[in-house]
Amino acid sequence: MRRTERSPEAGFTLIELVVVTLLIGILALLAIPRFPQYPKAGVVSRRLLSDIRYAKELSTRLQTMSGIYFISSTQYRVFTNNDTNNAAKDPQTGTTYEVTMSGKLSGVTLSQTFTNSILKFDSLGNPLEGSGSGTALAAAKSVTVSGPGGPRTVTIEPNTGKVTGS
Repeated sequence: MRRTERSPEAGFTLIELVVVTLLIGILALLAIPRFPQYPKAGVVSRRLLSDIRYAKELSTRLQTMSGIYFISSTQYRVFTNNDTNNAAKDPQTGTTYEVTMSGKLSGVTLSQTFTNSILKFDSLGNPLEGSGSGTALAAAKSVTVSGPGGPRTVTIEPNTGKVTGS
């Protein structure tokens, strides 16, 4: 059986491996700050779009006015029975359906122009605004979501209540 001798140049030394690893680490540290920031506005706009559609679905299913009450620029509530204090139950968690822009969503704000900050739907799914029996939307209304990755817009069409996002 014949043995082959390895030449001293075959392979890498420990020093070479350490230097290459350090260089890769330094390059990675330099590249991380260049990644775009977490697109919070996009996440919130998609959630809001979904929540508005859910409120519309609640109103037709329960045959009562349901909607979204914008408590502040960083918080809203899905409500039912035409009562902004009567929060709907979140279908995923079973808890009060309120969304607050905090934690990972901090820095995101909502701006809207609904009368009394209320968007709601009647039992046929027609969009209304304001308290009491509400007023039909005369034109499309929108909610602007501002923050990292924004601004984004969620639009509600009059008559049909079609909800779209951009």
